[in-house]
Amino acid sequence: MPLIGTQVHHKQSFCAPTTRLFLCGRLAAFHMATRPEALQNDSATRTTLATPDTPRPSLKDWFRCATIVLIALNVLMFLMMVLQGVSVFNPTADSVLRWGADYGPLTLHGQWWRMVVSTFLHFGFIHLLFNMFVLFNIGLFLESLAGRVPFVVLYMVCGLGGSAASLAWHPSIVSAGASGAIFGLYGALLGFLVRHRGSIRAESLASLRKGALTFIGYNVLYGLRPGVDMAAHLGGLATGFVLGLFLIQPASTFSSSSSSGELTASGGELTPASNWRVPAALALGLALIAVPMIALPKPDDYLAEYKRLATMEEKDIELFNASVKQWQANQITSQQYADILEKQILPQWRAEREAMEKLKVSQDRAARNRLLVEYLTDREQSWQLTVDGLRAHDADKLRRGAQKEAEAEKVAAQLRGG
Repeated sequence: MPLIGTQVHHKQSFCAPTTRLFLCGRLAAFHMATRPEALQNDSATRTTLATPDTPRPSLKDWFRCATIVLIALNVLMFLMMVLQGVSVFNPTADSVLRWGADYGPLTLHGQWWRMVVSTFLHFGFIHLLFNMFVLFNIGLFLESLAGRVPFVVLYMVCGLGGSAASLAWHPSIVSAGASGAIFGLYGALLGFLVRHRGSIRAESLASLRKGALTFIGYNVLYGLRPGVDMAAHLGGLATGFVLGLFLIQPASTFSSSSSSGELTASGGELTPASNWRVPAALALGLALIAVPMIALPKPDDYLAEYKRLATMEEKDIELFNASVKQWQANQITSQQYADILEKQILPQWRAEREAMEKLKVSQDRAARNRLLVEYLTDREQSWQLTVDGLRAHDADKLRRGAQKEAEAEKVAAQLRGG
């Protein structure tokens, strides 16, 4: 039986709304409602809304944008992985795990940093491409709305919310991807709209709502497929919604940039009246790290145990098959065949079976682990009956050993298919 396949979960995100906006510090095209007193005719303070004639953002503007920096970090991490030999389109769980993917047996045993790093890792180019496409669209919009610092805090804390939910729901899978954080951005937009619906024009509001609901609905349905970490999606979404209720503030006043004359919203700045909001969001982020580390059960590292088992199994099955052929060809005696089974195969096989029985796994792995123990037990009993039959020249024990061997093969087929 080959090594049982390791399940990996992609925090994937697909389908992005098309939102026309000016870059980062410039006003987005949703045209925030402005208080009358903010538009006085005083020539010293007069400002105008951004229009289609607003200059296109320069390269310097792009590099000042936190959304672009976040995308660049995701791409940089992917390039570093590929340059170190990780597959471009189909990386293994183990290869991404070495770079910091979220995995309960390691994360919950002190490697909390995986909750952060995993949001910048992806399982292949397509996974990265779709996530970055969505982040580009919703990220630019929310950064314009929230401001650079609140937006970065929002993104990171939503990513932590997705990682925490993934650890709580299925800690024994290897999970990576930015879509928990991206779901959080949509959740934040929904949370903002709950409190500040009047801050956005009705036409723009309808477009934003349609884009957000389409994105979330599609991903919820897509998440029913194997390999998609819906827990991370929903965790990020819920975290973003909570943050959207207080972290993002509507633009209440406007000021003119001395260098370019462009209009910026003070609602996204860290004014004294709103300074508590970012620390509160950061406190939530710290709680999302601390609570899982303290409260969640800490499963054993089943991946490491499975690797040891796979290596041992391959060696023992190869030796068993070679010994059977030699015995059937009368190249070794029955007693020599029994010695091989009893002294070279059974001791380490029994030790691995006992180790798997003691292995502490999460609830989502328990059923599969029981099936694996059943397979190991059937193999062990088959070989022990064969040894006893050969020693005593007992045809009945040899027959029962063959039956147990057939049962072991059936269980192995279930494991391969699962």
